[in-house]
Amino acid sequence: MDRKRSDVWNHYSVIDSGMAKCSYCSNSVSYKGGSTSNLSKHLKRKHIIQNESRKHPRINEMIEQNVDEPSKQNTPETNNDQNQPSTSINAINVINKSRPIQKSVYSYFMNDKPLSVSKQNKIDEQLAVMISKEFQPFSLVESVEFKKFIYLLNPGYLVPSRKTLSKSILPQLYEKTKEKVRNNLLNAKYISFTTDGWTSINNDSFIAVTVHFIDPEECVLKTFLLGCFNVVESHTALNLSLFLNNCFKDWNITEKVKVAVSDNAANITSAIGMNQNWHHIPCLAHTLDLIAQSGLGEIKNVHKKVKSIVEYFKRSTKANLRLKNAQKQMGYPELKLIQDVCTRWNSTYDMFQRCIDNKEPLMYTIAKIGNMDNLVHEDFELIKHYCAIFKPFKEVTIELSSEKGISISKVLILIKALHSHIKNKEKEPNLPNAIHLMLSKMVIKANAKFENIENQSILTEATILDPRFKKEAFNNPYTYQKTYEKIVKKVSKIIRLNQSPAENEENEKTIPTYRENETSEIWQQFDSQVSTSISVNTPTSEAIVELDRYLNEPILDRKSDPLKWWNDRKKIYPNLFDFMLLRLCVPSTSVPSERTFSKADDTISERRNRFSTNNLEMLIFLNSNY
Repeated sequence: MDRKRSDVWNHYSVIDSGMAKCSYCSNSVSYKGGSTSNLSKHLKRKHIIQNESRKHPRINEMIEQNVDEPSKQNTPETNNDQNQPSTSINAINVINKSRPIQKSVYSYFMNDKPLSVSKQNKIDEQLAVMISKEFQPFSLVESVEFKKFIYLLNPGYLVPSRKTLSKSILPQLYEKTKEKVRNNLLNAKYISFTTDGWTSINNDSFIAVTVHFIDPEECVLKTFLLGCFNVVESHTALNLSLFLNNCFKDWNITEKVKVAVSDNAANITSAIGMNQNWHHIPCLAHTLDLIAQSGLGEIKNVHKKVKSIVEYFKRSTKANLRLKNAQKQMGYPELKLIQDVCTRWNSTYDMFQRCIDNKEPLMYTIAKIGNMDNLVHEDFELIKHYCAIFKPFKEVTIELSSEKGISISKVLILIKALHSHIKNKEKEPNLPNAIHLMLSKMVIKANAKFENIENQSILTEATILDPRFKKEAFNNPYTYQKTYEKIVKKVSKIIRLNQSPAENEENEKTIPTYRENETSEIWQQFDSQVSTSISVNTPTSEAIVELDRYLNEPILDRKSDPLKWWNDRKKIYPNLFDFMLLRLCVPSTSVPSERTFSKADDTISERRNRFSTNNLEMLIFLNSNY
């Protein structure tokens, strides 16, 4: 095939010798005789894309923009002294003119010969990846200094215009990445999802949906963002339910979605409840936040005092400088004070902990300034007690918020540990009255939230199916036995679904009894004994045998990867492996969706607030999935 040099081939793929396929609308366009005029007309008419010239600006124009041209070397032809004879030099020049002049290395790299179409496309794609993943504005490609930088790296590369980037290159990369996600979702057998809402600085409403599954071939937990969608309709339960169902239908995964994880907002919980095939799990991070916030009011005076002190140091550069000098003089690390956010208990913990870490320099600086209330010994005692109580809460939140590893099977163990922690703290002697009241409220809230946690079958079944925990995570034998029976029932159902109709019919048959006229008197006694001991191999008995063999295996080390363990034994426990794919793919929090909004905040900012909602959706999708 002839080498394609025209820019128009950035938007087409060749079907045969006379037809090309448009990358945007998939229409076939003729280019018989090698002419690309039809292709260019189609782009201008249908897609408003102008064919860019491949010709690069001249080097002299770049020089005028302060790009240095290679310094000219003095050659033997140059005679700086006009009065001196140059007979011998002219003779040398005649010889040199007959020889080819060797090019310098600089001239090799400064070759402005246009790149091939494939090379141009590859660099264009990487440019789009950089803009989406590094939160750069589209206007970057119009920056004079950026163009100079690219020219010095490769003069043959033509930086695309802003319009080409947003209307052509980015949509192509978006479609390519969507296809990659679709191919991964084809391997999923069971899928769980998280969802949450967000409002941008432009007051546009978005809903994020992430999916999580274990690839049965690789036995690896995978996470993808299906999209951060602009939803203009009111966020009622009905509208949210329709939106989620349409989203999964577009991705062709409706039958695979089994579990949903979200916060406790009434509209989203009702929306999930409208689909009978989905099981809902409330976000554990939000539940922990509610428990933590329940007791904060008992120390509101010291909380308010610390918050006002931190605000003062955040506003006053002079006060902040004094604090830094005090830290240096006392040999403390230069740590900035942290301001808390009212909706996040862990930010309050971080604020208090930073005050403890800077206790001496902070008290000294406040005393020197003298125009605010200083923290006294009793205040620091309350702060220390608060941090001692909430340090395990922060550790558990971080543990459960991971989306790269299995977290759902840890919930029972970690929640019980936290519950026991606050109960033991409440029993400690000589507690300040405010701390005792705070713990009492937290215990009441925890009892209400976690009272029926062992009745959530997804949590208990996931715990047993994790080879690191199994039955060791259960304190109540009745709960374990109940979960054991549920797993047997569900695994036997999987066995029935995997069996052929002939095998199911065979299992339904009973063992034939021996008649006296069909056997000799010698074997009658033996046959009657055997007939009472032989049992039919049913799906239920097969499930029990497989589950018991699994439970009798040694417990896996807690720091080991449970999915690697299952991958090594998926042929030994094929039916349990199938059920494991359904349970261990579930995240324990909706944090993956919230992380999407953190990226969205970086994508659309004060500097980049003119994105259309369509471009914003593409950029967030690429940032998460490319």
